[in-house]
Amino acid sequence: MSAEEAIQTAREIGLDGICFTEHDRAWQPSEIRVLREKYEFPVFTGVEVMLQGGIEMLAFGLNVDFTSLLHLRELRRMVTAADGFMIYAHPFRGLPESTISDPDAAMRTALGKVDIAAIDAVEAHNGRHRETYNQPALQMAARHNLRTTGGSDAHSPDEIGTCVTVFETTVTTDGELLQELKAGRFSSAPFRFRERWSWQQAPKS
Repeated sequence: MSAEEAIQTAREIGLDGICFTEHDRAWQPSEIRVLREKYEFPVFTGVEVMLQGGIEMLAFGLNVDFTSLLHLRELRRMVTAADGFMIYAHPFRGLPESTISDPDAAMRTALGKVDIAAIDAVEAHNGRHRETYNQPALQMAARHNLRTTGGSDAHSPDEIGTCVTVFETTVTTDGELLQELKAGRFSSAPFRFRERWSWQQAPKS
């Protein structure tokens, strides 16, 4: 889908904004500015970074393209230097159902891949996952006192808005987004697709 399709869909279903997190590629601020002005709609950006070991992190405040696989500690240094924010994306993706059904085994497997102290939050609601994969992420965040985000992980217009991040205040710019993330004033939730303003708020971690 095009960026325009994504924005138009987000507006139609009642979202307050949309965030583009391309795989290993940063949007140019000038491109985002044009989209914001054209549609008069908040458009935010981050980067979904693939790391060694098949780990993926959502990095905010870091306008960089990635052409090689970094170790988590290298990305952490970059995000810290940029005064950014880093979220563990879909931490249980790829694990077999037998592992997911055992919460302790799932936690050991996921935490064996990362230093939990290196991350700032956990993506606990992912729109491309069944609830059986989102629940362990919620449990991970609660166990380690981390906030949770939600994202549709959309690759087509009909997937937009399945899960969301709910902020406690109005956010309209990337600077405000980063500020609210770092302040911890947000939570994750599923969103009833195409039903305006009908949130199903998840408990805050």
